Amino acid sequence: MHIIASSFTLIAANSYRHAKTVPSKAYVIAVPVAAYRLADGSFAIEDAFSHHLKELRSQLGQHVDKIILIAPEMSRADFDKSPSLSILTAIDGIVMLPTYPENASVPDFWLRHMPRMARMLYSTISQASVVHSSLSSDTWRPMMLLVNVIAWSLTKRVMFVVDIDFRRNTWRFRHLGLWSRKNYLTNRLFHDPLRWLQIWFAVRLSRLVLLKSPELVRDFGKGRPRVKNLLNVVHSAEQVLSKGETEERLAWLHDKARPLHLAYFGRIVLYKGIDLAIEAVRLARARGSDVRLTIIGDGPQLPDLQHQVAEARLTDAITFLPAVKYGAPLFELLSDCHACVASPLVEDTPRCAFDAMARGLPIVAFDIDYFKGLAEMSGAVTTTTWPSPEGLADAFVALDDDRSILAEQAGRAIAFARDNTQQIWMERRQAWLMEYVLNVPPKA
Repeated sequence: MHIIASSFTLIAANSYRHAKTVPSKAYVIAVPVAAYRLADGSFAIEDAFSHHLKELRSQLGQHVDKIILIAPEMSRADFDKSPSLSILTAIDGIVMLPTYPENASVPDFWLRHMPRMARMLYSTISQASVVHSSLSSDTWRPMMLLVNVIAWSLTKRVMFVVDIDFRRNTWRFRHLGLWSRKNYLTNRLFHDPLRWLQIWFAVRLSRLVLLKSPELVRDFGKGRPRVKNLLNVVHSAEQVLSKGETEERLAWLHDKARPLHLAYFGRIVLYKGIDLAIEAVRLARARGSDVRLTIIGDGPQLPDLQHQVAEARLTDAITFLPAVKYGAPLFELLSDCHACVASPLVEDTPRCAFDAMARGLPIVAFDIDYFKGLAEMSGAVTTTTWPSPEGLADAFVALDDDRSILAEQAGRAIAFARDNTQQIWMERRQAWLMEYVLNVPPKA
């Protein structure tokens, strides 16, 4: 790791004289999620994350001059076809610096984009007040690793975030037959150790480490006060059902006359395991339960799922809807759904779990670590054995037969969502940021 650090830093430092400068009180946040920079300097990014950035800027207040977002650059084609993006401008106090095209090949990343990216990152990070970074999961295009190495080598104040506990994913993909022996060994012997090392260094070199897993905190933090558990939420208090809306919702959930209507919303990609949820609907319907499923989103696996539904003759029971903007448009689609289903093939920390709870939808999910923990904390999640569609089907039938379980879980879901809004967690994170990163004493 020290050799990598020296190499990356040397590449950047040798070209530093060509780079532009940024304000010394800049809060630099680097993410692997692509954004699209517009001609006027504004940029478009995933809608829910844009709300997060605005809230972050508001909470940082006078402690920073601006937020600088460092991110891969979204293609024009993806920008044109995505309805769930929001535009941020300099007026919002947030600017974007693109690093490399998100669809760049590995050779292009290293030969064409790395030198320029290294110069830009060195210039930006060297003058940043705080660097907000995360784990580099893509070890072939290690933009995040470069950010971390430069920030640590410059002894910057780093807040390091890990979204997912990756440690069982290699085994899960191999167990499912999705990875060859070569892929399994490559990940087990190279990618996973490199990811593990990043977290090991982070807890020793960063001012604050936020891990979205109690197990990661236990295993890597080992009692360090600067290593915290963090929940992944974006919903606001205003988006949680009110008392009157909750009463109406619970009464509606008790009505057995309506078919059990489930929802999935998010990216339609292989690791989300949506095909297993579709199979579970087929099994539940074969047992006499009138279970319906609405799938909201876009992604590369959509044609395959549509073909699966047609082959299973489920077109009357399963509906596909395109992605919609976060907030009222999404919540309107969820209003006549009873519960949300999550069937990821590997560890996942979907924000949609909390969005569902805020709208009174309990969750049926595989018993991966994230959902087991969420079930214990909220009492609003039914977990079934991973990766069995039969287990999901059993849960669907049980909820269809006893709607009182749905109502009880929905009440707990709404209460849990109210106690875990984005503002609450950002204030908590802000307090940690002030204490451990900016060394600002708490208010009396």
